[in-house]
Amino acid sequence: MAKAAKVFLVAALATTPALLCAIDGVAPGPESIPRFSDRTAGAVVTPGDWSFQPVRTAKNLTTYTYVRDEEANAIVLEGIADNAGGALIHRFDGSAKSTPVLRFQWKVGNVIARSDPTTKAGDDYAARIYVTFAYDPARATMREKAENSVAHMLYGETPPHAALSYVFTHKVSRDSIITSPYTHRVKKLVVDDDPGSVGKWRQFERNIYDDYRRAFNEEPTRISGIALMVDTDNTGERAPSRFGDITLRAR
Repeated sequence: MAKAAKVFLVAALATTPALLCAIDGVAPGPESIPRFSDRTAGAVVTPGDWSFQPVRTAKNLTTYTYVRDEEANAIVLEGIADNAGGALIHRFDGSAKSTPVLRFQWKVGNVIARSDPTTKAGDDYAARIYVTFAYDPARATMREKAENSVAHMLYGETPPHAALSYVFTHKVSRDSIITSPYTHRVKKLVVDDDPGSVGKWRQFERNIYDDYRRAFNEEPTRISGIALMVDTDNTGERAPSRFGDITLRAR
């Protein structure tokens, strides 16, 4: 597997039926995405809500807590990375065609001065949302099958077929699609490039089916999970950001 740290993070988002939290034998769908606004300020983020996935090479871990945001007048999730990395993951099974409308909101605390979306050394973001798509052996190359076999032996999970990552960065123009410097199976979509967004709530609506086809030029596999992350482990900087509820629905 190409370089471990954030490649493993993406690998950790993969889902197989055995890993899904089945209810009466049925895998949870997009409606299972936990709402931050239903939580209590100061409460611990529990595995039943979101699972924490560290970046193994990071010196420190990003902290996530529920806080009350006065501007939003709601409980939101706050992530703070101080030369740190780590994501929150929620696994579920879904269809990008049936439920393509992804809505999310965030408030970034600052820009990351030394970030560079095109390099591993600068692959840090004050805010990003991942949507992952399940591994499909029929689409995998021989190299990908070999890499996935190694990843499964090391981590007990098979990496997803692909992932979309919606990001805030002031270094690249909005609507740009960037291939991850770690793996070609992750495409980063810049949804906000305005430094003036710092300290303000920004709301986004994306059609992940259309985004996937535009980024990968193919039909998406099943959705296997969603994640969010604030990370500065490459640049060594500090970034605080807040996230509102995330939903995935039909048109």
